[in-house]
Amino acid sequence: MSQTNSVFILTLAIISLGFFLKKYQFITEKEGKTISKFLMHTTFPALMIISTARVKLDTSLLLLPLFCITFCSIMIAIAWVWFAKYPNDLRGILTMGAGGLNVGLFGFPIIEGLFGKEAMVYAVMFDIGNTIMTFGVVYPIGSYFSANHKGLPEFKTLIKKIFSLPPVLGMFIGLTINISAVEMPPFFFDFLDTIAKANKPLVLLLMGIYLSFELNKKQFLAISKVLVIRYVVGLLFVLGLYFSLSHDTLLYAVLVVCVTLPSGLTILPFSDELNFDSRIAGTLINISLLISFVLMWGLVLGLHLT
Repeated sequence: MSQTNSVFILTLAIISLGFFLKKYQFITEKEGKTISKFLMHTTFPALMIISTARVKLDTSLLLLPLFCITFCSIMIAIAWVWFAKYPNDLRGILTMGAGGLNVGLFGFPIIEGLFGKEAMVYAVMFDIGNTIMTFGVVYPIGSYFSANHKGLPEFKTLIKKIFSLPPVLGMFIGLTINISAVEMPPFFFDFLDTIAKANKPLVLLLMGIYLSFELNKKQFLAISKVLVIRYVVGLLFVLGLYFSLSHDTLLYAVLVVCVTLPSGLTILPFSDELNFDSRIAGTLINISLLISFVLMWGLVLGLHLT
């Protein structure tokens, strides 16, 4: 519990730092876009390689990515219908916000802190499904609604774009190393570890830079609808897990935490690339982060997960 609490306090502190750096004009949202591009091409892929290369994978856990894909697909489908009458730019960012989860940055440290390293195999397998949804569904949906693109790209073009994204390449490199059991030199992992460690503070700073309380009433109402989708569906899945899995298993505890995770941080760089309003993405991520922490804390205590 103390580890979870310290993670939460540290997260708030770094986000606040980013917010005040922007407020007092030490940094601007334009410079935040540069940080966003840097993250997508360095720290994100490094984190994916480290996460997937070092964990002992079990073929019996292949249902976990499918579970995550089903969970995210339901939320995206609801958002697609609910936001049908919104302008394309707003509909795009809201639909992206409904799909995808913050597993790597927010979920991994909390899951490891609560349940130990043995729980990470479940988290990584779940995150494989999340990665597929984020870069294979969420990004194409944003592209479909973006003014930069005329409709959905051709399938061949879309596949090429997805598999050229650095975080996706990082996941496949990590899985290849893991499955093939290739012995990499210590320097390789030391190098990636150093880069990956920079991911969390930089992303949280970016969230603070984009945090805005100047959104209009319609935008805040739209964000609240995304949050309703995420947490109503998440709590329904918690109920389903409660009645379908044994309560004393580690898998049950990890999945309860995973379905209550906040929106994925990748919608920030996606919003930058697709020329959406990044302030909406930043505010959505920050509010969902706070709600998720409180909800997780209550569920861990109420369901006696530790």
